[in-house]
Formats: sequence, C-alpha cells, structure tokens
Amino acid sequence: MNQYNEAHLFVAATRILRHQNNSPPAVEAVCRLLDISDEAGHALCRKLRNLGIIETVADPFVVKVAVANHLALENLPREEEAKDALAKELERFQAAKKAGERQIADLQAEIERKQREKLAGIEAMFKKEMERRGQG
Repeated sequence: MNQYNEAHLFVAATRILRHQNNSPPAVEAVCRLLDISDEAGHALCRKLRNLGIIETVADPFVVKVAVANHLALENLPREEEAKDALAKELERFQAAKKAGERQIADLQAEIERKQREKLAGIEAMFKKEMERRGQG
C-alpha cells in the first residue's frame, strides 16, 4: 500500500475511534482497527506527526492521536510513484540480467580461447613429433 492510502486510512480510523469513544484514541487502538502491528502504527504515526497531519499527546502509558491538518494528506505521493518505483526496479533487474549475460559470454569466450590454445599446442607437439620421426 502506498503512503497516500496508508495516511488516509490512519486518519479515518482515528476519526472513527474519536467518534465512538468521545476522546482521542491510542495509537494501539488505531492499529487494532487497521489490523497492523503496533510498531508499524507508531512509525506511521511519527511520519504523519512530522508532516503536521496528526497531533499526538503522550502520557507515561499511552500515546493518543488526533487529526490536526487533514488537508495535508493531499500533498502525499500517490500511485504514480509506486508505478515509477516498479519501472525503476524492472530496469535495474534488466540491467543486472544483461550484465550477467555479458559475464557468461565473456567466460565462454575465455574457455573457447583456452581450448584453441590447448589444441594449437597439441597440434604443434604432434607436428614436432612427426618431423622427428620422419627424419629419424
């Protein structure tokens, strides 16, 4: 899921829980509603807080969240960046594949060169032996 959709879901879950409980929800409650891990929820919460989308209130036991500026959600990157990332990853894969193919071709050329040298050496030895026997 992209950052835009994650942020919208987190804000929507925060609003729903605020409506149901008449108080700001804990990050863990938002995580349970969205069925994500607490760690992922806290990381997303920090990102959204840094962007000014949500506000947090922390006491010694729990971090509660509230919507601060929901309009800032529209400034987040959307699907296009995910498609660009996929295209870039595909390009990297294809480049790595071509590099691997070049390496294999180089190895095959090296093997063929060594075989030709070996055969030329054997042929030279054979000619030398034939000349020795012919003169003897």
